[in-house]
Amino acid sequence: TTRGRSTPSIPTGRTQSTATGTPATTGTRPSNGTVTTKGASTPASTRVTIPSGSTSARTSGTTGTARTSGTTGTARTSGTTTARCAEMQAVDETVSKQITVTPNELPKGENIEFQVTSTRGVSFPKDERTPTIVVQFGTPAEVQSVTIPRDKTPNANVQQFEVTFYGPDGEKINDKPILSNSSPKDDTKKPARLDSTQIPSTTPVSRLEITIVRTTDGESPKGVVLDIQACTEITT
Repeated sequence: TTRGRSTPSIPTGRTQSTATGTPATTGTRPSNGTVTTKGASTPASTRVTIPSGSTSARTSGTTGTARTSGTTGTARTSGTTTARCAEMQAVDETVSKQITVTPNELPKGENIEFQVTSTRGVSFPKDERTPTIVVQFGTPAEVQSVTIPRDKTPNANVQQFEVTFYGPDGEKINDKPILSNSSPKDDTKKPARLDSTQIPSTTPVSRLEITIVRTTDGESPKGVVLDIQACTEITT
């Protein structure tokens, strides 16, 4: 007489999932990284595999950093906040067309050359050593940095500038102009700049006035382009 082994039946409405590799009891992980689940409401087979490769995602904020590792499935955070805004170039074609200069106006259409993508920038007359550039935003934005690069255009010579910020109500945000760092005469890679630690970076700005204080050669400003980074929307 041959005795066979009967296969246990699974009650109607109840499903069972299996895992390849070393068997595991409920709540344990098989040796090959496959998770087994068992229950009346689970799918017939549910498999979760931890990838062998490593991927990482990093978000930097004003005061903190968050890092996630795909290999270990762990997360580490430092600081108290994550990135709070999406920064974008504020001086696009639309904004550049609204830029004005004092004390003397620019030739018509010249203001679009203030864009950081310009290959020549804006150069001022010999007798205009400290012009003020007025940038008006269509929508108030939180300015994160203001830079006048020296490596984007020929003969760019702005060494230092100062900025006054204005809110949506037209009032000054800073009572006194904020002075930028001084760009080394012999290093075009270190431009005059103001970053988020030096300016009211969490306050909406509608207008800013940039006055060029000095140039590297003592002449009128040449090859001027504006790199203004601002928050276009707040993220959490």
